[in-house]
Amino acid sequence: MTLNKIYSILLLLICFVSSTQLIAKYWTPYLYFDDILLLICVLLCLFDLILYNKFSRNNVVASLLLIGFTLISFVINFYNFNAFLAKLFYYAKPLFVFVFVSYLSNKYMLHRYKRYLYNIFILICLFSLGEFYWVQYIDSSAIHYFSFSIRGGFYRASSVTWHPISLSLLAFFSIIIGKEVLNDKRKWPYILFVTSIILSGTRFIMLFTVIYFGYRFIIMKQIVFKNTRFHMKHFYIYLYPILFLSILGLSTYLNVKDQTSLRSVTFRTGLPLLSNPKIVGLGTGIGSFGSYESVLYQSEVYEKINFPEHYKEVMSGTNKRSGTENFFFMALIEFGVVGLFLYFCVILRITSLKISYFFSFYILVVVCITFVYPINSLPFLYLINIFFPYGKINTFQKVGNTKIEIN
Repeated sequence: MTLNKIYSILLLLICFVSSTQLIAKYWTPYLYFDDILLLICVLLCLFDLILYNKFSRNNVVASLLLIGFTLISFVINFYNFNAFLAKLFYYAKPLFVFVFVSYLSNKYMLHRYKRYLYNIFILICLFSLGEFYWVQYIDSSAIHYFSFSIRGGFYRASSVTWHPISLSLLAFFSIIIGKEVLNDKRKWPYILFVTSIILSGTRFIMLFTVIYFGYRFIIMKQIVFKNTRFHMKHFYIYLYPILFLSILGLSTYLNVKDQTSLRSVTFRTGLPLLSNPKIVGLGTGIGSFGSYESVLYQSEVYEKINFPEHYKEVMSGTNKRSGTENFFFMALIEFGVVGLFLYFCVILRITSLKISYFFSFYILVVVCITFVYPINSLPFLYLINIFFPYGKINTFQKVGNTKIEIN
């Protein structure tokens, strides 16, 4: 068995596990399977890097700057070592996935295994149709088998992902995978994916689906006028900052709209902290805001903003794994502008890649999703790094020392 096949199977397994978290509802150890597989990936990747490859100077510098900033922040903002260490692992997992899983996928992932995963995603979305119909129209008591999520009187489908947001992220990226990676010409899979997004009731991902199809239209469209061709993709360059700011504004609205949600309370009470120049620059310190560690070890930050006790209980209870849900805002408070910029520089490899049209859209998706959801949301965290390693679309498959084009 070749290295390509071994690593492809490993990446397929980790993506499958992260996409079928409903199993953990009935068998708790399943929750830790993706972490175990990730640890194996990290160890294998480090071995491969040491044995076969040179480290990128720019990436090493960016990583060292982030490590240095983290140590400085720890000293300046120190309040509890256990809280710092626990939250450090939370931030480290996305870093490991974006760096090491992307590396293995970029170098070893075989194209046919990506197609296997794509077919699995089709089956997951097909299951969501039956799930929605059964719970909504036949037996409402069957909801306890899935996610217990209802919006506006309608059940929110989650399929085997265990959460409506996870299903919508899987379906959304399946659309991009089909279009960009596999070049699937069939129409029905895209209709299926869009339907699953709608049935999940996830409004932010519905918006992103519209944005993606708009992006595809602009990138592919040409206008011919009097024998002169104008590529609309040049218009995308000017539209990009407007689009980014619009999504930031909309996500802010979603974050504050529901006055009783943890996301809204955290955003509204935490925003005054950014009036302090020290917090803007260096943050409040890792482990001090927005997650169960900060509640468990009684961070003083909450005393400054009069954070309601009820929502502390929610954060350390039902939201123990996701915290405030708004990763970007939580990280901005804890890291400050400097630390958050360095963090995204490392995970997005901004320092070492040439900006392409797709890479710019990739940055838009990754950053904007963290405006509303945790960056470690499953299966998003693995999907984007296995199918789009380092924000690239691989059109070549490496076999030995040669490259063959994938059609």
